[in-house]
Amino acid sequence: MKIKITGKLLAAYTAMILAVIMLFLPGSDTRKFSFKPEDLAAAIASGDDAITASTLSEWIIQGKSDLMIIDIRSEEDFSKGAIKNAVNIPLQKLLKKETLNSEFNVPKTVVLYSNGNSHAHQAWLVLKSAGVDALVLQGGYNSWVETILNPSKTVAMEDDEVLKYNAALSVAKFFGSAGEIKESAGSDNKSTPANKPAVQPKKKKLAGCG
Repeated sequence: MKIKITGKLLAAYTAMILAVIMLFLPGSDTRKFSFKPEDLAAAIASGDDAITASTLSEWIIQGKSDLMIIDIRSEEDFSKGAIKNAVNIPLQKLLKKETLNSEFNVPKTVVLYSNGNSHAHQAWLVLKSAGVDALVLQGGYNSWVETILNPSKTVAMEDDEVLKYNAALSVAKFFGSAGEIKESAGSDNKSTPANKPAVQPKKKKLAGCG
């Protein structure tokens, strides 16, 4: 994933991180911050900070023991649909000193996601500055819905494509999807809806004989 880091964007991220660091008073911190803007920008630009939905699904299926998936969306969005095994820590809570000091004491493979990319990258920058290695789910929950829960199928498929589609469909079923989701929110402000049971049409009542 390639993200263009402009001076304005980097300045905004820098200001946000410095604001969070100000919350950690000298002498009371259990976590030391190390902030190098050029290193963080390089990691984002190179894609070293990202993980694809496909790789994340493999880790979940394999039962990766140290995996910690953090959904930084609102509780409302989380309740409507979330990635299997994810814990909901909204962005505002994640950036608090108490959370940073309590949730990341044991080394873990941390994966962050929101609906899109921007909010997750904000969280990633703060965690990285706090010495916590983390990854951002590329495309966020919207990408998860589109690629994992709703694998696409074309009319004309080669044999190898059919095999890949069937494998993707099996993964979707593992995560409780029937592969019927058709729309994506496309931003951090909206989330793609989870699958809903199909509504059976009501049968028309037949006129009685008497």
